[in-house]
Amino acid sequence: MSLEDSNTPAPPGARHGNTSRRGGQSGRTPLLIGLVLLLVVGVIGYFVLGRGGDDPKASDCVSEKVTLTTAPALEAVVKKAVASIEKSEPCTDVKLTVGTVKDVVSTLGDPDAKVPEIWIPDSPTWKGQLAAAGWTGTEVADVVAQTPVGLVGGPTSQAPPTWSAVLDGGRLSMADPSADGASALTLLAPFAEAKQTGQTVEEVGQKIVPVAQTYGERAVAGDVLTSDLTTISATTTQLVPATEQSYLAARRTNDQIVFVAPKSGVPMLKFPIISVKRGGLDVLASQRDPSGRFGRSLSRWFSSAEGRDAVAQAELRGADGEPLTGGIGLGSAKTLPLPDQKTTDEALRQWRVLSVPSSLLAVMDLSGSMKEMIGDTTRIQLAANAALVALDVLPDHARVGSWGFSKNRGGEGQSWQEYVPLMRLDAEAGDGLTGREFLKKDTAELPGRVRGGTGIIDTVLAAYKEAQNKWDPAYFNSVVFFTDGAADDTSSLKLPQLIEKLKQLNDPARPVKVIILGISQDADSPELAQIAAATGGQNYLVLNPDDILGVLAQAVLNR
Repeated sequence: MSLEDSNTPAPPGARHGNTSRRGGQSGRTPLLIGLVLLLVVGVIGYFVLGRGGDDPKASDCVSEKVTLTTAPALEAVVKKAVASIEKSEPCTDVKLTVGTVKDVVSTLGDPDAKVPEIWIPDSPTWKGQLAAAGWTGTEVADVVAQTPVGLVGGPTSQAPPTWSAVLDGGRLSMADPSADGASALTLLAPFAEAKQTGQTVEEVGQKIVPVAQTYGERAVAGDVLTSDLTTISATTTQLVPATEQSYLAARRTNDQIVFVAPKSGVPMLKFPIISVKRGGLDVLASQRDPSGRFGRSLSRWFSSAEGRDAVAQAELRGADGEPLTGGIGLGSAKTLPLPDQKTTDEALRQWRVLSVPSSLLAVMDLSGSMKEMIGDTTRIQLAANAALVALDVLPDHARVGSWGFSKNRGGEGQSWQEYVPLMRLDAEAGDGLTGREFLKKDTAELPGRVRGGTGIIDTVLAAYKEAQNKWDPAYFNSVVFFTDGAADDTSSLKLPQLIEKLKQLNDPARPVKVIILGISQDADSPELAQIAAATGGQNYLVLNPDDILGVLAQAVLNR
């Protein structure tokens, strides 16, 4: 506040300083004037520096820093919101970034990364992906803007009857639903319309299989699908999932595209405001901290006239979901409800398992104890049979290699031996055999190779290094050990040394998981669990021969 703005009255007695009846008191005049000036300067300083300054750096308030990440679709809107809030709350200092759900989730495992305190995600998968990484997201507002999802194609595109038919039709060109909200809702919509189609959850799940596997095969080949609407032409026959907002934006530069929606209805991509915390959330603490207060201020701004206008200008629908004015987009198309969280999480997990192929280095325990019986078969035969069944069901683009281990298996002092290097199952392996055929032939010969002591610790380290050397970003990279865990390890390393080396080698940017399938009660050991945990993997125990196939499937598919 400027001096002219101050209404502070003059101090009592100031204008009577020269009216004393006694001349001796006139000496007080300079003192009184000095006191008055000091008081006036103090008042001016208070208003200018303490309350009147618009710049928080010039005020005496403590700057409250908040990190905010918004979905790209809301970038322009959120910039207006931040500017408005910082103007009315000058002590709030917002660090704004823009990113998809995949962008944010990719930072959760990095202790040095800056995870946003407040987040506006662009996919219904946000909650499950946060939880899987050990974080918690609490909704400050369940929806501040939304946009329906349909299908964009060339000028001859027709609306399919259902989303289930879209999955079956062979024309769907979807992006990764872990990263793209429109693709995620395309995956979930058949579950939402199940009451109309009469399909069960299991039947819908089966329809995901070929779509996900086709995506995975193309991803391995480097042909990753995106939701780029600018490439659609008059001859395009594919259907691309897209939001109403993105279609309207693309239509301005590409008049060949049309927007269609199944007659069963359209899912809504909703944008909530989320307060992000690591692990458990202290609700009272979140209400006291700056990010909690800012989240509530942001929610109030979106419900204000200014916020509603900004949302409409961005060609997004408001929290009420009312159609855009002017009859553009999908209008008043029927809206499908979102599936529950369990269905959402399971559909995404199924997609990951099917679309991200396995790169699996299978390492078989060939020590003498593997000849012992478990049920009516030997331990080694049980493990080999499980491996053979897995080779029957893995897709052609999966990569599999085979090692065996026991004392001096690979020569003096080396516990492991490579039998089949990591290769695609459809690769040419020699003698006219594919990789799948060669591996099945070699696996059938494993029972005849059993001998010697265990040597698992040395082998774990060597196999982990090999999987890292052959790491491929298009695959889920793992080392799977089949072992009975018998306590006759002949390794040169001790367990603490191995754990330390695995931690040193572990690279979050190139993850490799060690998965251990323990066969028999002998494998129920804390040591094996520690080895798996050091790489983020799992340790499974098989006591019933009938369970091994199910356990193997769970181990390989648990991502």
